[in-house]
Amino acid sequence: MTYQADLQTLTIAVEGQHLELHPHRAVYWVDQETLIVSDLHLGKVHHFRRSGIFIPMHAAMDNYERLSGLLMKYEPRQLLILGDLFHSTLNIDWKTFSELRLTFHHIAFTLIKGNHDILDTKIITENQLTLHTELMLGPFRFCHYPDDGSADHYTIAGHIHPGVRLVGHSKQSLKLPCFYFGVNQGLLPAFGAFTGIALIKPEPASQVVVISEEQLAQVH
Repeated sequence: MTYQADLQTLTIAVEGQHLELHPHRAVYWVDQETLIVSDLHLGKVHHFRRSGIFIPMHAAMDNYERLSGLLMKYEPRQLLILGDLFHSTLNIDWKTFSELRLTFHHIAFTLIKGNHDILDTKIITENQLTLHTELMLGPFRFCHYPDDGSADHYTIAGHIHPGVRLVGHSKQSLKLPCFYFGVNQGLLPAFGAFTGIALIKPEPASQVVVISEEQLAQVH
């Protein structure tokens, strides 16, 4: 996949804030000039290949093409990553990420630590990433793990890799990744190209935006 800067986006309002959803599974928080992604799982392709499972290398480079394209498009003050930046133990993919980080050295990179972020903290901070377990910013609480929806602040999380199943008139169905914004909590799709989807059940009054072939459609 080659990044296309002119893909159609969709802007929604959450807690009085403007969130621009991008088909490349990212959110641009307009009010804070912050690009938000979750569950990149960098290094996953190399992890599987090292274990003897063949995965085409273009699956790994897709992540970097989309991320660098988004950073060039929005020129944000901050990149906020909601966990699972790197999939597992250190491999050659970290060098590619380090080169990307150096290219965008003028942008603050903030990582909310996820369950897959097991790299030595020193390696992460040497690449000028600020680490948090969660982050309160504006009306939002950013974290990796979703909560039970009872928090005082509106939570935006990752981890789930949310998706929904769409059913047609002839009962054919299609499972697609989605952005999900419920009454008290939002879930972002996994940014990583080589990741799965977990089906969710939308609440009443929620906003659900599916991603299909680099296009967005609001379905709820």
